[in-house]
Amino acid sequence: MAVTTRSDLIIPEILVDAVQAAWPNRVALEGTPAVVESPTLPGGVRGGDTVKVPYFNVIGEFDIVPEGQALTPVRITMTSETATVQRAGKAVEMTTWAQLSAQYADPYAELARQLVEGAIRKFDAALIEAANATGSGQTTVNRDTATITYDAIVDALNAFGDAQVDVAAVVVHSKVLGDLRKVKDSNGLPLFTDAQQGGLPRVLGLPLIVSDRAPVITGTPTKYVSLFVLRGGLALWYNGEPKIETDRDILADSTVMAVNTYFVAHRYKRPPLYDKPPVVRLITQ
Repeated sequence: MAVTTRSDLIIPEILVDAVQAAWPNRVALEGTPAVVESPTLPGGVRGGDTVKVPYFNVIGEFDIVPEGQALTPVRITMTSETATVQRAGKAVEMTTWAQLSAQYADPYAELARQLVEGAIRKFDAALIEAANATGSGQTTVNRDTATITYDAIVDALNAFGDAQVDVAAVVVHSKVLGDLRKVKDSNGLPLFTDAQQGGLPRVLGLPLIVSDRAPVITGTPTKYVSLFVLRGGLALWYNGEPKIETDRDILADSTVMAVNTYFVAHRYKRPPLYDKPPVVRLITQ
């Protein structure tokens, strides 16, 4: 069993501030309008369980009713799709002696931060996997003979039909971002707009989320998958906020810290208001 000891912690003579660990790659989909999040997953579920992910059906268009005639009541109904519960967790053990040796910083606070952030990152990775999975709920537009172009973006949007006005997020790899910066219209003007005042960069008005978590298809040449996701096209259902549990080992004089969380990351077959799949995968070089 791996245990954090004094040798694993920097013991500086001069250093005052502890530098928090940095995570590689940026969180992409978690927390965006593309994802419907709910912390109400039943507490009794376990990894591998199958659950139903529900959503409301629309009641239909308004009726035209002649004067003096009554409206015909309709029911509001729900549809459910099945998804598999996943378990994610992490455990760390640290001796009391190691903690005492690191008086310049609080290793428990840093571990707590990393454990909670790690749960969020696992949610995000599962959402990207769900968005990119083959099967119903996605359409693939293959333009893998060249880097991303204006026409390729238009083709991806057209795959949504009239739902394209509700694209909430476009996840692109940093390599694709570089190609997008070079895309110009017929007048030689760039289509790419840099982020303004803490917002997201945009192309054709679409919000771009840049992350090297975007799917990559290895080969010669390497191909990149950009994910166009409609508002509410994905669901994240989890059993409350991730909580940290601790347990003492009095024989080793150490503390074990762990997080266990159960969640569902699901891509709907269709959004509640549209008859098109909620995700379009655009493949380019």
